[in-house]
Amino acid sequence: MLSRFKTIVIGAGPAGLFCALNACTNRDDVLLLEKNGSPGRKLLLSGSGQCNFSRTGPITDFTGHYGGASNFVKPALLAFTNRDLCAFLEKGGVRTFAREDGKLFPAGMRASDILALLQRVCMENGVKMLFDSPAEAVSHDEGGFTVNTHGSVFSSDSLVIATGGCSYPETGSTGDGLALASSLGHTVTGITPSLTHITAREPFPAGLAGISMKNPAISLHKADGRTVSARGDVLFTGAGLSGPGILDLSRNISDGDMLSLALTEKTAGEVESSLIDALQAGGKKAVRTILKSLGIPERLVDTVLEMAGMPPSRKGGEISRTDRLKLLGLITAFPVTVAKKGGFRVAMATAGGVCRDEVNRKTMESRITPGLCFAGEVLDVDGDTGGYNIQWAFSSGMAAARGIRAGQP
Repeated sequence: MLSRFKTIVIGAGPAGLFCALNACTNRDDVLLLEKNGSPGRKLLLSGSGQCNFSRTGPITDFTGHYGGASNFVKPALLAFTNRDLCAFLEKGGVRTFAREDGKLFPAGMRASDILALLQRVCMENGVKMLFDSPAEAVSHDEGGFTVNTHGSVFSSDSLVIATGGCSYPETGSTGDGLALASSLGHTVTGITPSLTHITAREPFPAGLAGISMKNPAISLHKADGRTVSARGDVLFTGAGLSGPGILDLSRNISDGDMLSLALTEKTAGEVESSLIDALQAGGKKAVRTILKSLGIPERLVDTVLEMAGMPPSRKGGEISRTDRLKLLGLITAFPVTVAKKGGFRVAMATAGGVCRDEVNRKTMESRITPGLCFAGEVLDVDGDTGGYNIQWAFSSGMAAARGIRAGQP
């Protein structure tokens, strides 16, 4: 069977669904293909099912939260903002609310509410949706695009690949769209898990599990000599580190890298001065007590003393300059060597994807194959935790749809 459409969209996540419903100008001119038996499986997992879909604040503040893609994402985000997304949801009957930390959620705290709205509007706009229909091959010639599924062949003037990346493969995100993009001439940059935890190299003190730190300075030291600096909340686990600060930095982390954490908000100079003053003033006071006065969690203090080779009972007056420098180094740059980071089964996003240089950032259209567009995580774009990735899915989906409509006769 050969069926022709103006546009075929591959992938029924938020990017694909939103692109399809906005690209549709007449009934039955858009076909949405989904490999799973139902749409939006990854969306339903977002925020543990509560769906932190975006956040408050000026949209111009968002661009710095997409790693090296800040310039690429800007036009799409400015053209369809967090306010626009809230307006779309509210108009469709999904009330929204903002938490104190600025994260936006559906009022019912159900990702399924957003998914149901996307499905309903697709049907109202005449989008033809086929499930259990994986795109096995795509091709392009002067007549447009041909997409082969399980025994069916479809053709179109335009094609949108919105299949996601490789994270949470059980939801269907297994890199299919990357292979399709490559078959159409596109470069796929090296992919790696993003928004994931790290496991530390042994020995790592398991007694630190559960300790959380508020917005410490974090330094990532790469094997090639580069250093990446960041800030964000950190959570010690039984085997390593997690928390937003680590998740956001994970796009840059490789096995064997070294992380260092500042255990206090004070600068190295301020810490050294505080140590000197405290040690001189408290000659009989235990060093353990002095370190706790710097705001370092008690269990972390004990670990620092152990790593410095000092018993907890050591008095301030017994600390040599060498001892003080050991403490200073551990307090300002607590070292953690990365054994490995969480893989795609637990990572919330994929870093890497279709090369941004080969895509028009305003329309998401390929610079290599006319009529081919991309939306969402399949592109080399991954946002920080906190709603940035779902906002990108909607914004890039809208950019692709507007570009397609502008190019139609």
